[in-house]
Amino acid sequence: MAKMRAVDAAVRVLELEGIEQAFGVPGAAINPFYNAMKLRGSIAHILARHVEGASHMAEGYTRAKAGNIGVCIGTSGPAGTDMITGLYSAQADSIPILCITGQAPRARLYKEDFQAVDIESIAKPVTKWAVTVREPALVPRVFQQAFHIMRSGRPGPVLIDLPLDVQTAEIEFDPDTYSPLPVYKPTATRAQAEKAIDMLCQAKRPLIVAGGGIINADAADLLVKFAELTGVPVVPTLMGWGCIPDNHPLMAGMVGLQTSHRYGNASMLASDFVFGIGNRWANRHTGSIEVYTKGRKFIHVDIEPTQIGRVFCPDYGIV
Repeated sequence: MAKMRAVDAAVRVLELEGIEQAFGVPGAAINPFYNAMKLRGSIAHILARHVEGASHMAEGYTRAKAGNIGVCIGTSGPAGTDMITGLYSAQADSIPILCITGQAPRARLYKEDFQAVDIESIAKPVTKWAVTVREPALVPRVFQQAFHIMRSGRPGPVLIDLPLDVQTAEIEFDPDTYSPLPVYKPTATRAQAEKAIDMLCQAKRPLIVAGGGIINADAADLLVKFAELTGVPVVPTLMGWGCIPDNHPLMAGMVGLQTSHRYGNASMLASDFVFGIGNRWANRHTGSIEVYTKGRKFIHVDIEPTQIGRVFCPDYGIV
């Protein structure tokens, strides 16, 4: 098996996971990683003026094309804390980005070392996973797991923190036998789909609420076909805006407090059944939950099990 530095293995994993672009700001604690990228020459890098900006650039890159995952890179301490706003934004909007930070050597952690911030603990509330890698041999598997987590279920961001001595340690890694982990994407059963369609057909004034999950899944065309097949009007959320053309006959306008159309709110108030797909019932869309839910039944379809029933209990939920 080939021997290489842990950072060289990390860069090879990035390549094998399809990464072609990164954004960031170099610094002492992450320079070995930058050196590994330079030696390989396979990942383009855009130098940001500020590390928070790099995190937003990574988010924008992910949004630009289905399948993209943006990568942002920074040094120890303030670079990681500067990424927090970008990580929160990505988490809130279900956008997978990978943030990679440098860290003080392991022996100096928790000893008031320069810029030795516990970024793992700070980032956990705003990521799907945040980890400081303490064993060099784990580096390629941590990166492999990061991509699995970012892509599985509801997409979201991950932060990997690399102590300086972990980066430069020599490990064994065979990139020729590497393979990405299978991505978990739940699928509704036929019985679930039939029950949902039966409930839809029984409604007199049904409405589809289309969320950002449809765009994340690159399924806008399927949403439009479903609406046309059933003849049900569509209300996109702010994150779902664009999943049905604004000039489509079944586009019923947007609903909510700040992003609404008058005809969108009127459509919602007139409905007796709401079919939510890939949405999260955010309060800027729902307004008062009592008013929003009164007099109508709800189905909620989402890729993330913990979203079903989080805001209110639907009449039927499908993961």
